Amino acid sequence: MRFKRFTLALSAAALAVWVLSGCSGSSGATQAAETESTVSETQAAQETKTKEEETEDLTQGEGTFELTSLEYGKAMGHGWNLGNSFDGVNTDEAEEDKKETAWGNPVVTRELIREVKAKGFDSIRIPMTLFRRYDKETDQIDEEWLARYKEVVDWAVEEGLYVMVNIHHDSWIWLKYWDGNTESEEYVRYVRLWEQLADYLKEEPEQVCFETINEPDFEEGSDEEKQAKLDAVNLAAYRAIRDSGGNNGDRMIVMPTMATNFEKSTPLLELIQSLKDDHIIATVHYYSEWVYSANLGITGFDEAIDDTGKTPRTAADYAMSTVCDTFVKNGIGVVIGEYGLLGYDKGETCNQPGEELKYYEYMNELAREMGLCLMFWGNGSGIDRTEDGFPWKKPLAGAMLEASMDGRSSYAQGLDTLYFDGEVQDDVRIPLTLNGNEFVEIQDLKEGEAYVYDQETGTLSLKAGYVNRLIEAQEDYGVMADLVMRFSSGADWHEKLVKFAAPVFGDASGTASEGVTIPVEYNGAALRRLSAYSGETHTGPHSDWWKYLENSSAFQWDPSAGTLTLDPKFFAECAEGDIRLEAEFFDGQVLELKMTKEGEHVSVRGTHS
Repeated sequence: MRFKRFTLALSAAALAVWVLSGCSGSSGATQAAETESTVSETQAAQETKTKEEETEDLTQGEGTFELTSLEYGKAMGHGWNLGNSFDGVNTDEAEEDKKETAWGNPVVTRELIREVKAKGFDSIRIPMTLFRRYDKETDQIDEEWLARYKEVVDWAVEEGLYVMVNIHHDSWIWLKYWDGNTESEEYVRYVRLWEQLADYLKEEPEQVCFETINEPDFEEGSDEEKQAKLDAVNLAAYRAIRDSGGNNGDRMIVMPTMATNFEKSTPLLELIQSLKDDHIIATVHYYSEWVYSANLGITGFDEAIDDTGKTPRTAADYAMSTVCDTFVKNGIGVVIGEYGLLGYDKGETCNQPGEELKYYEYMNELAREMGLCLMFWGNGSGIDRTEDGFPWKKPLAGAMLEASMDGRSSYAQGLDTLYFDGEVQDDVRIPLTLNGNEFVEIQDLKEGEAYVYDQETGTLSLKAGYVNRLIEAQEDYGVMADLVMRFSSGADWHEKLVKFAAPVFGDASGTASEGVTIPVEYNGAALRRLSAYSGETHTGPHSDWWKYLENSSAFQWDPSAGTLTLDPKFFAECAEGDIRLEAEFFDGQVLELKMTKEGEHVSVRGTHS
């Protein structure tokens, strides 16, 4: 099957303008808009085409595969990962291999794939782990497994999605131990697997691309030796695919950088350029700065990370500009094969919700501006694969992700939560970041009575009287109101108003090997970060280079249960003797706890002591 060049393909002239102007971070938005107008007539002529006609073009068109690397990457648009399904595997071979349900997700259905398309995604990455799915002696892949995988690929094709076929966890299960010898079993197996995959899927249409390996890394060797191994692996897959016949002579092949790290882009550029093949795309992954993504105390998207003033936002600018400058400006498309935040599935109290939304909004803007395909990592914690209708488990995150595929959304410059411990004397100002939109209303509130809006400054002000009436009516500590702000375009913004008082920590004791759970009355306060000191020196994991503990790793806080738990991971690297814990809250409070660790025994004295 072949398919024609269609709506998303840019004309050569427009593409040249876009390549030259699209790698400039946020400053390129105006240029991108001008480029859009250049091709608007061509696009307008295609807009009357129905979804069914577009899908038919994708799967049934005649002629050779026409999209270039750049055009293909841009056409893939916004994507989603079918993670923890076909890539899930029971690595303990003494246990039964439960195949696509191995890591807790249900069997993939056609309805799920259809819903991925309905939510607005243009492409889908379907990770597949082959370990335990091939014969150890012959490396022959299980036919039933291949047929089932192809069935889901074909469902996605029929929905009009671009599909990325991907060998996944084999990278760390066995390929990372390859010694560099092309006669070694890891290399031989890798080649045999790709020869089979390429042959089995060779008649798939152009919208199906092959990614050589996920997050490659190698156990031994210098950086140069590891890179040489990756080059060899990429070339081995490339040859197996190109030599397999069918549609694979023109198939788009996706190659990763080392560890899919954007800072390792140059060697991949050199490899791709050496092949002189316009049907190769580069891929990297991006989960933002670790101290923000996993929440090691950095909770704001615009919060400074170091003394240089770097923030998660400026770090995203740098990362996306790096791949754009390296690949896109050299005519090579880019797929951000995975993006998200590392704390996404660690519970509601890891990443700060509003600051998480700002990350999604901005990443999609950068990808759109620079012509990058951006694929959200879904492992079952994003789209709920068990509920009817497949809703988002985090509705606000889902709404922002869907809205950000089409354009920009607006939000408060500060937190999505305002804290009050008593009556206010003045109106409460909320400066907005509009991103080109216009403020419309606060749902169910009357402008002039509960709030006023200054269009010139983009500032919303809640009337002091309105806020004080909420405070007076709220008997318990917690959320007084969830204000829904609506704008001319994009997702709604939720701003919560919370009544709080000082938290009260109780006494606790336990063991270092099992962890310690401290009872807490949070009284509406939300923990921002936690640090530990032995004397004046930081102690605990990462304390040799960092000042805060990792949320959901070294500790967990649970306001609904009223607990703060110090994890064994914290105690494994915590000093002996007297320890001072410093708890900072989003409302500005800073409280100290005294703790003593003597071997296995740990005792904590609460704030009332």
